[in-house]
Amino acid sequence: MKRIAVALLVGAVASSCVTAEAQDLWPSKAVTVVVPFAAGGNTDVLARIFAERMSRRLGQQFVIENKAGAGGTTGIVSMTKAPADGYTLAVATTASLASNAVIMNDKLGNNAEKDIAYLYNMATQPNLLVVHPSVPAKTLPEMIAWLKANPRTPYATSGIGSSQHICGEMFAQEAGLEIVPVAYRASNQQMQDLISGQIKVACDNFSTAWEQVKAGNARAIAVGSSKRYSFSPDVPTFAETLNGFEVLSAFGWVGPAGLDKAIVAKLIAELSAVGQDPEINKRLATLGVEPSRLAGDAFAAYMRSERQRLAPIVDKAGIKPP
Repeated sequence: MKRIAVALLVGAVASSCVTAEAQDLWPSKAVTVVVPFAAGGNTDVLARIFAERMSRRLGQQFVIENKAGAGGTTGIVSMTKAPADGYTLAVATTASLASNAVIMNDKLGNNAEKDIAYLYNMATQPNLLVVHPSVPAKTLPEMIAWLKANPRTPYATSGIGSSQHICGEMFAQEAGLEIVPVAYRASNQQMQDLISGQIKVACDNFSTAWEQVKAGNARAIAVGSSKRYSFSPDVPTFAETLNGFEVLSAFGWVGPAGLDKAIVAKLIAELSAVGQDPEINKRLATLGVEPSRLAGDAFAAYMRSERQRLAPIVDKAGIKPP
């Protein structure tokens, strides 16, 4: 029994030493950060802001690799299949970790509960319902009336399970509408068609849509935050007309399950330090996003609650994998 006890003690000490060594040595080479969307979008820009600062802090390059597809799921799946050594991470969104996790239901070989290490949620922003100026509606009740008078009106999305798609489905269910999602490869393409009038309605990420509102190319109807958004206090919320309505996009760092605990702790500490930097927060404000700073288990719990909240919406809409 004494020999067993000594062996267990030696094993525990050895494990502790390995963990400490992993923390001290990591990173010893460049870290790949998968962004599961095209370059230039909100997720990509936020990832690059944090990656540049992480490179400075840790002395190794954090290199962005864009892998778009399946509403942000393709890139996340590729990350989960990489070695859990801290050298392949990803920046994911609510679409990747919640809505598409419900829709795909492991069909792409990824489980958002079991296969992902949740590290740090950088920021959140609501979706913003905008219309082409030719649409006569100026308020959400007027918009609902106009859509009922014009059934099967198309609205722009970034594909199945994207925040734009979920926003439209929630809106349709809550207001009793029949509207049709039209998928685009990127938000900039949606906005180009909205500006030209080829499509009249979009419920895009706030930062993308708000630029067009400020430029006079689109009219803001409602914002998806539970209360008036700090960057657009004059724009009413959906919830002021449709009780409980909320559509937010979160942007956070994740890794493959099985990451060494010491590396996870170091990543969370470093990402949290970047998130607290006043200069970084000023840059986030220019993008129209608010800092979130959920880390580790709290970030995982938030995404779990989002999956639970969105599951009945997906089920009722009958959304299926492509």
